[in-house]
Amino acid sequence: MGKEVPPRREQGFFLSYRLRTNSVLTAEKAIEIQQYYHSGLNIEEISPLTGVKADTIKKAVRQGRLLLPSPGLSGGEPTTKSLRNIIDSEQPMGKACVNTLERVLASQGGTPCPPEFKPFVDVSYGGVLLALPSLILNGLLRYRNEFEPDQGYYSIAGVFLSLAFLALLRVKTLAQSTFIAAGELGRVIGLDRIPEVKTLRERIALFCRRANIQQWSGKLSKDWMDDYPELAGIFYIDGHVIVYFGHQTKMPKHYVTRLKLCMSGSTDYWVNDMSGQPFFVVNKTINESMIQTITQDIIPRLDQDVPNQPNAVQLKENKYLHRYMLVFDRECYSPDFFYNLWQERIAICTYQKNVTQQWDDREFSSYKGKLPGGEEQHIELAERGVLLQNAGSSKKIWAREIRKKTASGHQTSIITTNFSLSIIMIGLYMFARWSQENFFRYMMQNFGIDTLVSYLKEKISDTTQLVNPQYRTLENKLKQLVSKLNVRKARFTTMLMGELPEKENNKKKYLEKKAELSNEIQMLEFEIEQTKAVKKEVPRKILYAQLPENEKFSNAINDRKHFLDTIKMIAYRGETAMVNLIRPTMAHTDEARALLQQIYKTDANIYPDLVHKKLIVEIHSLSYRKDDKILLQLCQQLNATETEFPGTDLVLHYKMVSVSNP
Repeated sequence: MGKEVPPRREQGFFLSYRLRTNSVLTAEKAIEIQQYYHSGLNIEEISPLTGVKADTIKKAVRQGRLLLPSPGLSGGEPTTKSLRNIIDSEQPMGKACVNTLERVLASQGGTPCPPEFKPFVDVSYGGVLLALPSLILNGLLRYRNEFEPDQGYYSIAGVFLSLAFLALLRVKTLAQSTFIAAGELGRVIGLDRIPEVKTLRERIALFCRRANIQQWSGKLSKDWMDDYPELAGIFYIDGHVIVYFGHQTKMPKHYVTRLKLCMSGSTDYWVNDMSGQPFFVVNKTINESMIQTITQDIIPRLDQDVPNQPNAVQLKENKYLHRYMLVFDRECYSPDFFYNLWQERIAICTYQKNVTQQWDDREFSSYKGKLPGGEEQHIELAERGVLLQNAGSSKKIWAREIRKKTASGHQTSIITTNFSLSIIMIGLYMFARWSQENFFRYMMQNFGIDTLVSYLKEKISDTTQLVNPQYRTLENKLKQLVSKLNVRKARFTTMLMGELPEKENNKKKYLEKKAELSNEIQMLEFEIEQTKAVKKEVPRKILYAQLPENEKFSNAINDRKHFLDTIKMIAYRGETAMVNLIRPTMAHTDEARALLQQIYKTDANIYPDLVHKKLIVEIHSLSYRKDDKILLQLCQQLNATETEFPGTDLVLHYKMVSVSNP
């Protein structure tokens, strides 16, 4: 006898089962959940109140069976990117000039348009709003009152935010901002669009006329030192040549190390900390030695700004104590310079020059330490004391010579007058100088610090000293004559040491050539003596006012570039602060900046919550789940700062569009 057929299958074996009904998330429960969510609670908080599991609510939201709109939204329904694109293209006043009334009022009364946010979906570059807390923390708007009065449609804060966000989005020049969707980035700052290129240039020029850019940058530099006193005791100094490719002025020639060429331009002397973050920059158009720039321009600023310097009593009690330390390369190697700095109790750390003697391998010991990036390194180091003195100078100074030995046996010599730091810390601080080289390369590639802002030229002061062009011409001529003389003397010596030809014809030619070389040598020696005599009568340096009119030049590096460079410094420091937040959560820490660049360019939803005074920024998910986890933690850390958007009472609240992050 066969198996009995169940009653539910009497009509056929392929009769479909009855689908499961939704017995948990009823219509009444859905309304109750929406009411709780509208009051500001998240799904985890709603779950115990309604008796519905959080996973069940999230699944219903994901399947579209439960709608949870953002609470307290103003401005009606959120607009999509497609709709905004149509609206921006149809504006009679220009692309994305939606705020017609506010623009008319600003043109008549000069009142800036206040930022106002409406619900937007899929805003391009919305992820750059994540950088706002770190930008404000690093002083982007701290001294904006120095640029007042605030006139025009765009407020001072609006222009500063536009420039900082453009820098973070890797827009290297103002002209390149035309490739950014002006309306989309404008909605990120609470306006209809960002300023166009012409407006940005006009406002930068206006800011430079109203405020002293050097003083503004100096205040920020001092604040950065006060904020991070542990990094403000050691300063890395190096020069970076900005090449001038224009033809409107004849700027002096500078040797560009990275190109191995002498080219027109000026030199920026940057002062950075151990991690590569910049404090300030000094621009020099006329060729001056780095030692002179440090002595005349950098040390006076550091003396005033460096925090926690020991007082005179402490310096007197401890003869090995220093106020701060300067780290630089071999360009500044000079025992006289080291002596003069130590008289001011300023320590130095640099590379030794002309190292010929190798130390015995038995003197080296293995040390372990961490570099600025956090990676540990094992270094072979040895130390001796050394007395330094320039030839013919009466200035002597004792210093520490520290050698680093590589795996191949090569020894690198370090000279320092810092007697308080351990040998391993001296080694780490010296080799951390490459963080400044990395800073130059990164800023050129990503922030365009080599680009000019305007065609405006600044006049050179008539009292500025520079090398006499006539002296330089004579010096070059003398070098050429000496080179020719050496070549002919070498030929003449070769003939003297050779054998006299036996054949009469060859002997005659030999003697004639020998006599010709002898005459050329005598003529060159005579011409060299004459050139030396003339050179002695020509002053090596003259004032700029003494230059012939056809040789005078202007400075292409002006206050406008310095202003924009300061904005880029703030942007770089802000990005570095975010890098330090996400590095501990990353397996590959060297990819932190690349990840931030991706976040800046990610779309986001923007919802103003006027009830709870929040500006909700929902960031779209990234390419990989591991990056989403990092972004989620970053949002939580930034929310803890409770940063208000400038010009509003809305506190920024970051979250992800993902259902798992309500």
